[in-house]
Amino acid sequence: MSLKFDSAKKLRKEKSKQKIGSWEEYEQREQEFLKERYQNKEPTITAAVRITAGKAKNFKLDIPRSSRPLTDRMKVKIFDILREDIANKTILDLYAGSGSFGLEALSRGAKESTFVEASRQAILILNKNVAHTGFLPQADVIKSKIEDFLSKKTVKDSTYDIIFLDPPYKLYNTKRVHKMEQIINDVSKLLPGVGNPKKKIFKGALIVKHPRKYPIHFLNLEYIKMIDSYHFGLNSITFFIVK
Repeated sequence: MSLKFDSAKKLRKEKSKQKIGSWEEYEQREQEFLKERYQNKEPTITAAVRITAGKAKNFKLDIPRSSRPLTDRMKVKIFDILREDIANKTILDLYAGSGSFGLEALSRGAKESTFVEASRQAILILNKNVAHTGFLPQADVIKSKIEDFLSKKTVKDSTYDIIFLDPPYKLYNTKRVHKMEQIINDVSKLLPGVGNPKKKIFKGALIVKHPRKYPIHFLNLEYIKMIDSYHFGLNSITFFIVK
């Protein structure tokens, strides 16, 4: 599978092969998360999160409190789709938290990963995870609000081949979708195919983690188009490529 070209048909075929087993524990944890969210409590994931493949396979990551890290099931599906597209690519992990996505990418052969996170506590844990996995030379950890980071970045400065976006749930307001729409449009400008549409290069992919019921397909996105979504309990992972 490759995201170099518009491969929606192939993705649908791949999706149809997915075998769903028993995920009672996962579903229970997601229900507990939703319950805590409705009660205005800060949800905390207590399950272990690990690197699922590559150089740092099975390395357990520390997780910041009140975070919703990618589950193993999500990561395996994402990287099954990316496959060879991850090798030697530059990664941008926004709202990075534990750095689970960017570190998984490095473990599987990515060239370098940039992690952007605003929380002081999360930055401490992220730096620890980067050091312990042995990817310090390939990692750039930036403490910044995403909006501030994006306002200082242009396509001329740098681009990223694969961008992962996992915003806090409070930004997924179904009555004020313009906020999320603006963030995704600003983020997509950093994909290589946006600044060089005619050049024969990997144009880039944006992966967004969001609530399953969020109407992400209704957003007015200027530079990218949706390929497919994969559902995991209350959450979904949606793939976009440059138009």
